Amino acid sequence: MEKETSFREVMLWVRLAMTFNVLYHEIKTELSKEQLTVPQLDIISCLDRSKGLPLSELAERLLVTGGNITGIIDRLERDGFVYRERDKKDRRIVRALLTEKGFDLYKSFLPRYKEVMQRINAGLTAPERKQLQRLLKKLAHSVQDFQKNEASE
Repeated sequence: MEKETSFREVMLWVRLAMTFNVLYHEIKTELSKEQLTVPQLDIISCLDRSKGLPLSELAERLLVTGGNITGIIDRLERDGFVYRERDKKDRRIVRALLTEKGFDLYKSFLPRYKEVMQRINAGLTAPERKQLQRLLKKLAHSVQDFQKNEASE
C-alpha cells in the first residue's frame, strides 16, 4: 500500500510539472508575437496594478533575484515600456513605472491573454476551476510551510 501511495505522490508532481510546461509554452508562444517574455509580462502586470514599485519589491513578488529584475527592467526600459524613478524621500529606492507605451501594450495584450486562458481553461467547469485554484493555493501554502520548517532545522 505504501508503494502505491508513494507512486501517486510522484505522479501528482509529474502531472503538475507537465501541465505547467504545456501552459508555459502556450503563454510564451502568445507573448513572442509581441516580442515579450514571460518575466517581462509579469513585471508589466505588476506595474499596471500599482503607482510604480521598488525594484526590490518586484523581485520579492516575482520570486527572483534583484539582478534578474535589473536586467529585465533594463530591456523594458530600452524598449520604452518602463522607466525608473528614484524615491523622493529615500534616494536609495528606485521604482519602476509603466510608460504610456507600456500601459498601452498591457491594455492591448490583456484581452488576447484572457482569451487564451479561457480557451485553455475550457476543459474545466467553473466549479472545477474554482476548486483547482483553491487546491493550488493550499499546495503553495504547504510548500511555504515546508520551506520554513527546512530553514529552521
